[in-house]
Amino acid sequence: MKKVLIGLGIGCGVILLGVVGMGVAGTIWAKNKFGGSIEAMQKGLEQNQAQEKELVALNRSYPFKAPAEGEVLALDEERLKTYLAVRETSLPVFKAYEEKSRAFQEKYKTNEPGAQTDLSAAMEGAGLLASIQADVRTAYIAGLKEHKMSPAEFQAITGAVYASMVTGSSEALKQMGAQSRKLMEKQLAELDKRLAGTNLSDEDRAETQAARDELKESIDALDAELGGAQGEVSEQSKKNSAANLALLKKYEERVKTMANVAFDGFVAGGADDSAGSVGSDSESED
Repeated sequence: MKKVLIGLGIGCGVILLGVVGMGVAGTIWAKNKFGGSIEAMQKGLEQNQAQEKELVALNRSYPFKAPAEGEVLALDEERLKTYLAVRETSLPVFKAYEEKSRAFQEKYKTNEPGAQTDLSAAMEGAGLLASIQADVRTAYIAGLKEHKMSPAEFQAITGAVYASMVTGSSEALKQMGAQSRKLMEKQLAELDKRLAGTNLSDEDRAETQAARDELKESIDALDAELGGAQGEVSEQSKKNSAANLALLKKYEERVKTMANVAFDGFVAGGADDSAGSVGSDSESED
C-alpha cells in the first residue's frame, strides 16, 4: 500500500508534481555537473536513514497488532483521537511546503508541456524535495513520540480511515486512481525519452533506468490496487467499515481537515519493518 499511497499522493498533491519530477530526473542530470557541492542532498539522505531507525524504534516501543492483509481495522475512538492529534502536529509542516512547491512550480513552469530542466531548477527542486521529506518526517516522528503511537498503528489507522471513507464510493476512488496513473505515465514517458537519448553517461543511464523501473513498479501496484481486488472484502471488513464510518462522522470536520493522501505518501515508511507490526497477521506493506 505504501507505493500506492505515493502514487495517489502525486495525483492528489498535484502542486508537488513539478518538484517530484525535478527530484527524479533533474538531480540525475545535475549530479556529475555539480560534483561535491551536493553535500546537502547527502546530508538529507543520512537524515532519512536516521529517521527510519527512529520509526523502527517506535514500533518496538509501542507494539501494535495489524489486521490481516486485505482486512479493515476496526477503529477505536480514543486511538482515533490520538491519531488525529498526531496528524495535527505534522500536517501543517507539509502544507507549508505545498506553498513553497506552488511557488517553485510557478517559477520554473514545471506544469507546462516541454518544461526544460536546467542546473538551477534541478538543484533547487532536489533541495526542496529533500527538505520536504526530512522536515515532514521530523514533525511526524515528534508527534508519534508525544502521543505514544507507533508508525505501524498510524499507518493501519490511515488505511482504515481511507478504506471506510470510500465505502460505497469505489468509482470515485477509481477516477482518482486514473488521474494519478495519467500523471505517473507522463513522468514515465519523460524518463523513456531520456533513456532514448545518446548523450547519457553510463552512470546517468543506470540511475535513470532505476528511476524508471521504480516508477513502473508504482504504476503496476496502483493498477493492482484499483483492479480486480476491489470489492473482494470480507463481511467482517464491511462491518468494520460501516462502524468506522459512523465514528468518523462524529469527527467529520477534523477528518476532512486532516485528510491528505499526498502527506501520507511522504510519511509512509518504517512501519513495514519486520520489527514493526509486532504480532501482525500479515507481512504486507499495508
